[in-house]
Amino acid sequence: MRQIVHQPNMELTKRYYSISEVAEMFEMNISKLRFWEEQFPSLKPKRDRAGDRKYTSADIDHVKLLVNLIDTQGYTIEGAKRAIRTKEYKKPQNAEVIKTLEDLKDFLVFLRKGLDNENESDSEESNPDNFLPEEE
Repeated sequence: MRQIVHQPNMELTKRYYSISEVAEMFEMNISKLRFWEEQFPSLKPKRDRAGDRKYTSADIDHVKLLVNLIDTQGYTIEGAKRAIRTKEYKKPQNAEVIKTLEDLKDFLVFLRKGLDNENESDSEESNPDNFLPEEE
């Protein structure tokens, strides 16, 4: 059995990856990824205006699961479909939503800190003690 090339802790630095980049990550043919898209309805990368596939980190996690089941553990396509249906392999589908929510939370925290800092500076400016000359 072959090893998964994509490291589970490898940080994906881009928001979207092309089909050739994903194929390279897992040392597989592009045609195999296209075939898996036909066989596994849960693997549906977004497409840009030109129709090119754009894989998200959640899609890449799903491909990693398929590589593990089919190439590493030796499942057939039908066996992998059954395993995905019956087991807790649906977590990668939610990974993109979770990532988006975490990014939104980080942005809101950043925004709140900015507003808090702005309010603090406004309250300092409106404080009459701030305008009095310092005593020597």
